[in-house]
Amino acid sequence: MRRHGSSGTGPTVGQVVPASGSRRPSRGQGTVEHVALAAGVALLMAGVAVGLRAGDVPRRFADALGEALGRRPAPLRDDSWALGSSTYRPLIRRYAPRLVLERDVWGTDDAVPVDPRSCRAAACARHGVATPTAFVHLKRLPHATYIAYWFYYPHSQTSHLPLAALRGRHRDDWEGLIVRLDARGAWGRATAHGGFHGAGPWWSEASGWRAIAPHPALHRAAGSHAGSFDPGDIDLAGDDWNGTLGTVEARELRLEPADRLPAARLRYDPETTAPWRKRAWVDADVPGTSASGQRGRNARLAAGWAATSTAGRRRDAHGNAARASPGEVGG
Repeated sequence: MRRHGSSGTGPTVGQVVPASGSRRPSRGQGTVEHVALAAGVALLMAGVAVGLRAGDVPRRFADALGEALGRRPAPLRDDSWALGSSTYRPLIRRYAPRLVLERDVWGTDDAVPVDPRSCRAAACARHGVATPTAFVHLKRLPHATYIAYWFYYPHSQTSHLPLAALRGRHRDDWEGLIVRLDARGAWGRATAHGGFHGAGPWWSEASGWRAIAPHPALHRAAGSHAGSFDPGDIDLAGDDWNGTLGTVEARELRLEPADRLPAARLRYDPETTAPWRKRAWVDADVPGTSASGQRGRNARLAAGWAATSTAGRRRDAHGNAARASPGEVGG
């Protein structure tokens, strides 16, 4: 007899030794047993279904089980499906925006939205060089259909603003346009500084939705990349448009499924919230674009600026200063 640990064919320390006279079943035998087991389960389920239909248990449970046994898996209704759908692809194309790019006063920002899986730097995102890209997310609800167009920029720079709290620079910038289609028509709202431009400015407590036509013109601010349907007051009240650098027509946008992006496992700047982590991803009617769906403190600061600055005021018929009205809010 050999001792454990000695040379030879004896078991090593920790090895389980089969009982005397037993042997391990062969792989072929295991396969036959598995096939037999699966066949047995299938026959059992079929028998149960037959018995159920015979009246042993409530009929509706029997019907449900019978349908489940023969039902094919439901097709996946994801964003790739939407972009290939004969119903939704025309709508997605119809309301894709025309981007109007603001000229940067410092001449440093000429970016268009790009695909972060292939471009994470300003050099590859330049207008006239890069392929403009929008990531589409479709949300279907009983009362409306929502189409979100998300735009990625490699950086954000807002140092030209008069409010210090809104100045700064960070890597990775996600902005977007959300379109709502309902029985009354088409409505839109664009992201800006954690809020939305809709019927009113992004700092309004109820910016709402704006009625839009196909291929709405979306003005993209230089630096911040905030969006608006109007060329003025994008970043702050009184913030003038610095001129147009160029445009990206809706037909030039390459449309990609947004729900494929999480699989890329890209890391983004902590100052940035990826679209699928925003509350607006599942609830487009929230007031802000944060993970919680709330607006940040910048909205309150910008609202204070609009109320107190000369640029943020208008005169009423009697010459008295009054706060600018956000306008009628679309339902």
